Amino acid sequence: MQLDTTPQPTERTAAVPPAREPQRGADRQIGFSELKKWLRHRHPMIYIDRITDHEPGVFLRSLLSVSGNLDAIAGHFPERAIYPGSHLMQAFAQSGIILYQLSTSPLADDELTLIGSVKSRFTSPVVPGDQVVFDVRADRLVGTTFFFSCQATVDGLTVAAFRGTLTRRKVSDLGRQLW
Repeated sequence: MQLDTTPQPTERTAAVPPAREPQRGADRQIGFSELKKWLRHRHPMIYIDRITDHEPGVFLRSLLSVSGNLDAIAGHFPERAIYPGSHLMQAFAQSGIILYQLSTSPLADDELTLIGSVKSRFTSPVVPGDQVVFDVRADRLVGTTFFFSCQATVDGLTVAAFRGTLTRRKVSDLGRQLW
């Protein structure tokens, strides 16, 4: 289902419909090689391993497997390995970027997504051996601004919650490019 991007006369935002039961027989998983096609990021900046389920305009569920061999773990912290919260936020953002594109259209070659804001709350440390599930919800779409939220869990227990916004912009609209 596509998000309704047409402004209503009495509303400023388009509400996203509630989640529905998965369609029987539909393959709603996206593996690592395929999900890389939806992101501009490359190694070592891709944080999600797989999309386990999704419905455009409604939700996306992604998976992050935390290994003790990750560079981030080696220095955070040597005496007590904890996966950095900033990396959890990046995995949330990447999941949102994919849901945004699945809900609207893929990015053109001359477009980027920009994160507008993120509110986060961390409730429990994530450690090597954990598999983090990001349950991302499309909240609404106003023009080119995508509002989304997420609950991150490990073994069914909440470890973090996020709210954020994304927008898509043409690279030429961003001014002089120093890269």
